[in-house]
Amino acid sequence: MGVLREPDPYFDSFTGLVAARALSTAVMLGVFEALHESPASAAGLAERLSLDPLGAETLLTTLQTLGYVEADGDVFRNTAVSERQLVSSSPESIATFVGAQADLHWETLALLPEAVRDGKAYAMHEERHDETDRWRAYIRGLFEISRPEHEANAALVPVEDPRRLIDVAGGHGAFSMAMCRRHPGLEATVLDLPPSAAVGREIVEEQGFSDRVSFQKGDVFEVGLGEDVDVVSVFNLIHHLPEERDRELCRMARAALRPGGCLVIGDSARPEPGEEVSEHGAISSLLFYAWSHSRNFTPSEIRGWMREAGFAEVETHRNERSPWRIVVVGR
Repeated sequence: MGVLREPDPYFDSFTGLVAARALSTAVMLGVFEALHESPASAAGLAERLSLDPLGAETLLTTLQTLGYVEADGDVFRNTAVSERQLVSSSPESIATFVGAQADLHWETLALLPEAVRDGKAYAMHEERHDETDRWRAYIRGLFEISRPEHEANAALVPVEDPRRLIDVAGGHGAFSMAMCRRHPGLEATVLDLPPSAAVGREIVEEQGFSDRVSFQKGDVFEVGLGEDVDVVSVFNLIHHLPEERDRELCRMARAALRPGGCLVIGDSARPEPGEEVSEHGAISSLLFYAWSHSRNFTPSEIRGWMREAGFAEVETHRNERSPWRIVVVGR
């Protein structure tokens, strides 16, 4: 398994750590939104956002070093990347993912030593359904970060004139909406936990698809998938489940699908043995371990579950934009 760069303990444990927290803090405090409205000095920004003046100046200097703001004298403004990705009104914004969802990641990773020592997970899906703000950040952040992928993902599903889609743990509903755009006769049901479904319903309504994308609250292993379904989709779930549950989910999908129906699994990939490491795919696995006591899986592992469950024509597709992301489709 190849390594993409030389390891640097100082950078990885200190510089990268502080840089990540500086960026998420700036988003959460509204720094980029304020500079989008009008450039400002550190003192002016501190007054507008009710920040500590020394804190504002030190944070802006760090952001300037990282390339997220630039200065003309003592007046700071956003750089192009911040305007494009860190201002919420931008169509390419991932501000929620970088801010409030990264704050959730920070809290989860604080438990990493305990998780590795004794297997205790953050257990958001199992135990934290009442943490409304965290769920809003989580689901809206995932909607932002996955937004560019779903039209291409929908095009990978080889079905003609599908009528019913069950989107397991579909959360924000983005894949369901992409499938509805592609197939005018399709109606989709997002099956997800109650706090996720509540946020997803808001997003789907905002996007104008509430007449074709509905939500069913519940755990798929308790509620089931029904029958005579054209497509079952499972995005960003398998890394939160133990492998035996993932195998069971494939069997459930096979039983629910009509002849010729498709199962679609999309996720971050664990590198195959001997494969060059994708840092995003490999490192995210450790976050998911701390989160749910599971990990990412290799494409060959996922294909194996699907074939064992009775699927044929099982194919893996890598996302061109995010090569650590895969979509596995089987009939």
